[in-house]
Amino acid sequence: MSGAPAAHDAETGGPPSRLARLHYAAEQVSNLMFAVVFCIFVFKIIMRYVGHDEAAWTDEVCVILFIWMIFWANAFVVDDHRQIRFDLVYRPMPPKVQRAMALARLVLVGGVFLWALPTSIGYIMFLWRERTPVLEWRLDYVYACFGLFAVMVVLRAAVGIVRLIGPRWRAEL
Repeated sequence: MSGAPAAHDAETGGPPSRLARLHYAAEQVSNLMFAVVFCIFVFKIIMRYVGHDEAAWTDEVCVILFIWMIFWANAFVVDDHRQIRFDLVYRPMPPKVQRAMALARLVLVGGVFLWALPTSIGYIMFLWRERTPVLEWRLDYVYACFGLFAVMVVLRAAVGIVRLIGPRWRAEL
């Protein structure tokens, strides 16, 4: 993860953009969740071996935070260029073929998530009836991070398609 947002935007020379500040805030949320998982894990070890107590809630909170960390980071922190790609096939291709491959990937991934979005959101909303075993937290809150992730996949795919269709498409490869 990067440090504090730069004092100025590298592209414009002005103050950091609102998007850069939001990205920084999303990184800090991810960092905080990771730190909390670490602290809870240490607490669990201490309670088990020093306090002779299982502290069952710690497992549940760690799993929930881990789920949130994965989907939160992939939705708001990890940019498209850091996602897994088939670089062995992609990189040797000429730019126009890379563009076509990138467009196909965005249409496929974005389309699948868009198609599944109503059902996914509906199922997450259905989960208000179910609760976690120890803390009895509502599962719609626990899995809301997947809804955020799915929406962001669709939005990022749409933005990527628009950029790849635009005149400065080479900068997107």
